[in-house]
Amino acid sequence: MKKLFMMISLLLVTVILNGCTTNQKLLILNWGEYINEDLVILFEETYNVEVSISIADSNELFYSKIKSGTTAFDLVLPSDYMIEKMKREGLIQKIDFTKLSHYDRIDNPYMKGLEGIMSTMTEGSDEYFVPYFWGTFGLMYNRRITGLETALETHGWQAYFNPDLRPTNRVGMYDVAQYAYAAALLSHNLDPNGLPDDIQEGQTKTNITLAKETLVAANFQVFADDALKKDIQANNLDLAFVWTGDFLDMLYVDLDEGMAYDEKLYDIYIPENTMAFMDAFVIPTKARNTDLAHLFIDFFLDPANAYENASVVGYSTPLYNTYLEITTYEGDDEWLNNWSRAYLDYYPDSETFRGTPYASFEQSVMAQLNLMLNDVKTT
Repeated sequence: MKKLFMMISLLLVTVILNGCTTNQKLLILNWGEYINEDLVILFEETYNVEVSISIADSNELFYSKIKSGTTAFDLVLPSDYMIEKMKREGLIQKIDFTKLSHYDRIDNPYMKGLEGIMSTMTEGSDEYFVPYFWGTFGLMYNRRITGLETALETHGWQAYFNPDLRPTNRVGMYDVAQYAYAAALLSHNLDPNGLPDDIQEGQTKTNITLAKETLVAANFQVFADDALKKDIQANNLDLAFVWTGDFLDMLYVDLDEGMAYDEKLYDIYIPENTMAFMDAFVIPTKARNTDLAHLFIDFFLDPANAYENASVVGYSTPLYNTYLEITTYEGDDEWLNNWSRAYLDYYPDSETFRGTPYASFEQSVMAQLNLMLNDVKTT
């Protein structure tokens, strides 16, 4: 994605921070390609510290690394359900909001979609995190396939899971058991977070049996992760369940390289009943540099920095004022106009909450889902 020219003017200030020396290092555990590296460098130069970012590719890996305590990370960016699990197990500490000069829910509020996700979390959870990015899941599809867009608009989830309702069999599923399970239940208008052995109203089969049968019948050709969005972009796949931000990540790259917004070769269909997520900053209980961790969080809450960070990450900013800055752009910069259109099209700030966050399942439940998905892949 195009990196926007940084228009950040910094005041020279004296930062009083215990132990903040040239030898101090902030250890962060993050997802891959999920931060503006220029901002990280700016933070290092501004506060004369070193930032070391390690990568994890799943919430479960975030959990295992924090649980083991082998590395005393100062900041971690897990998703909503994992935040609640870490909170329950005492693995993260409360945020000291008095240390965040840019935290202001009135003058610097969150977007409505994010508020919707937060409203589903247990009371008191918001004392342990500061939102970083959020978004929905959808069905990314290849517009080069005649009839596919119409099939999705007509049949929704059924066009994804029923081969008879779509004009292609080049279809993929995200290779995460809980994602596949939830999507299958959504296609039946059922609670995507229902327990595997439960039978929901109007059904005669358990959730896990129904999900397995639905996934097998879909006849997915590919189970993958980031390869899904790349294969659709490259015309090697036609349809897949992905994060909306993954689709936008590909779109921004192509727009930057000259593709016209109205002539994009792929798109994403976001069903009314879909999944949503929020990733957020949390501070592990064993963190060594909590003051520096708060300073880093506050740095990314600065509206100017939040704007720059959103400019290189395909997911939605949590901050409403930053969203407005993006979506109300009026000028001759074609890329900024495209960016504004994409936000309005795929991240509308609607009063109607769109999406269900994943539940925090117990390990025994996750084991059931993993076994189910393995059976599907070998059937």
